[in-house]
Amino acid sequence: MNDERSADMTLPSTRAQTETLGVVLLLMITLAGTGLIVALGSSVLDDSKRAAELDSAEHAMTQLDSKASLVGIGETDIQRVNLGVGNDGQPLTRTQDGWMRVEVDPDDGAAVEVMNQTLGAVVYRNDQTTIAYQGGGVWRRTGEGSTMVSPPEFHYRETTLTLPLIIVGGDGGLSPRLEVSKNGSAESKFPLAEPKKTNPLSEATVNITVGSDSYRAWGNFFEQRTGGEVEYDHSANAVTLTLVTPTKAPKIKQGLASTSPQELVIEGAGGSSFTDSYNSSIGPYSETEGSKGTVNTVGGVSLSGGAEIEGDLVTGGGIVKMQSANTAITGNLSYGGSTSLHKKATVGGWTADNGSVEQIDPIGSMIKNQAESVEANNDNGRSDAIDGRGLDPSKSAWTLTNGNYYVDDLGLNSGETLSLDLQNGDIDVVVDDDVMLNGGTIQVQNPDNGTANVYVLGDTVSVTNGADVSIPGDKSRAFRIYGPPGTSATVSGDDTEFVGVLYAPDSRSQYGDVSVTSHGEVYGAIVGGKTVLRSGGTVHYDQALVMTETLPADFTTVPRVTYMHVSTNRVNVTSA
Repeated sequence: MNDERSADMTLPSTRAQTETLGVVLLLMITLAGTGLIVALGSSVLDDSKRAAELDSAEHAMTQLDSKASLVGIGETDIQRVNLGVGNDGQPLTRTQDGWMRVEVDPDDGAAVEVMNQTLGAVVYRNDQTTIAYQGGGVWRRTGEGSTMVSPPEFHYRETTLTLPLIIVGGDGGLSPRLEVSKNGSAESKFPLAEPKKTNPLSEATVNITVGSDSYRAWGNFFEQRTGGEVEYDHSANAVTLTLVTPTKAPKIKQGLASTSPQELVIEGAGGSSFTDSYNSSIGPYSETEGSKGTVNTVGGVSLSGGAEIEGDLVTGGGIVKMQSANTAITGNLSYGGSTSLHKKATVGGWTADNGSVEQIDPIGSMIKNQAESVEANNDNGRSDAIDGRGLDPSKSAWTLTNGNYYVDDLGLNSGETLSLDLQNGDIDVVVDDDVMLNGGTIQVQNPDNGTANVYVLGDTVSVTNGADVSIPGDKSRAFRIYGPPGTSATVSGDDTEFVGVLYAPDSRSQYGDVSVTSHGEVYGAIVGGKTVLRSGGTVHYDQALVMTETLPADFTTVPRVTYMHVSTNRVNVTSA
């Protein structure tokens, strides 16, 4: 019993201790919760304060942007501004960060550097975020991300680029009260009275590259304001905008257009060499044969041995020679140089010294841009005709349907056939090297549903030894081969036929050539370099081509630039 009484006597003391412990625990939890609330509240207040500071800094930098523009590209020499930031432990600094390079890359020569300039910046920092005035714009960056607060002095409208770049300099530390002053006169960088630095631009690509911590935001600005082709170099914190000069590509109004100043030659000896016409919008050549086979050429022309142009001849210069009695032009002769006509040569229409040939620009840069796009994103993998980057070598017949394809070369020998089925739309094929049809066949199917375009990066297009490029109804607009300046093209041999358009204009320094010989026949049109028709070579101009665009629609999506105005405008930003 004593043991039981002893146990009972300890119970009140144990309960008291338990109750006391509970009170202590409750108090600790309450205090901890209060501390957590205080800590969370403090964090929210800090975040709110930082957000307000950054918003204020953005507004302040936009004010600086406005004042600097008045000084840099306006008529004011000095402007002052009180930013109201920088006294709270988040200092303003001036840096020599960032750069911009502008280059003009002509189709026919080395790139010309227009400008390569350090930008400089005024920077506000708050924790992990910076807000910077740079290149005439305001940029906000946090971590690797960046956004544009205010746009730079970069104006692109239609085909004109105006770039009055503002460069930041100065000495000493910066306080919130700033003075912006001119640092010399504006310096023109383009145009200048120097070769390849004049307006209007032609046959060139313009590249504008910016290196900056905010390069991603610069890139977004380029994309939105120009619709341009933008390439990022993340390793260098840089972005490049590419613009190209508009290509003069007039409608195809003639069977032959030579862009070379060298003599165009049509020789009838060894077979009847001539040009004539048809209209595939009405019917094939056999049903619509006509005499509209016009020839246009930059240089002179030589006709001999029974050669005949069933249509007009228009030259921009040189001598028109009709060297034998049985040479003929059934239409008009419009020349820009002089004539030397055999007394028995015939011109069916009028003859006048009023020749003028419309300029046709080369398309090398356009083909390059197209090739880069297709190489990066193509449909090779979904076609059983393609093995890697070429036609499947285990086959002798292949079919391509609508899509984009990239192959290293395109060679077809006798007994091999490539079908291009346009049932579901256009087909684009980029050939990294040459096109060589040595007796092989290309069949274009369903020509009313699209166009098959072949872009050649090499310098040779050869259709020989009975090769056949055919289209139902001789509808030449459905197949086009585009070549860079300097392309050498040949259509030659008995039973060799090419239905389509071969388009490879010369540049000012790269000259190609075209030969249609040995009874080779073209149905459609040819635009190229120095041209020769010999020994039965003939060109049958498809008048339906005048109703279609010369270049594919996606060629026109590349942003254009014809006029460029680039200058540097230096300002000093110092404490007031």
